[in-house]
Amino acid sequence: MIDLKVSLALFFVAALFEIAGGYLVWLWLRENKGVTYGLLGGITLTVYGIIPTFQPAHFGRVYAAYGGIFIVSSLIWGALVDKKKPDKYEIIGALISLLGVMIIFYVPR
Repeated sequence: MIDLKVSLALFFVAALFEIAGGYLVWLWLRENKGVTYGLLGGITLTVYGIIPTFQPAHFGRVYAAYGGIFIVSSLIWGALVDKKKPDKYEIIGALISLLGVMIIFYVPR
């Protein structure tokens, strides 16, 4: 049986590390920040790659479900960091993706 709270926490922590790592690389290459940003981004992305291995399912199911969490997390990141409030269609799409996460990962088999 999957512990919903632990599993969702792992998904959201993984998303935080993936988005933060990608953002650091973005700052390095697109905003001409120092190479330290790129190195920190690479390390952060490596940690992101490890976190999903703690999920109690096979790779394909974990990453399929994670995709929906990534969508929601990216919109949250955009709102908090880029100050870009999601529009109603982004919110609707994110809710649909969360429904997909629940079906893919949490429906008993």
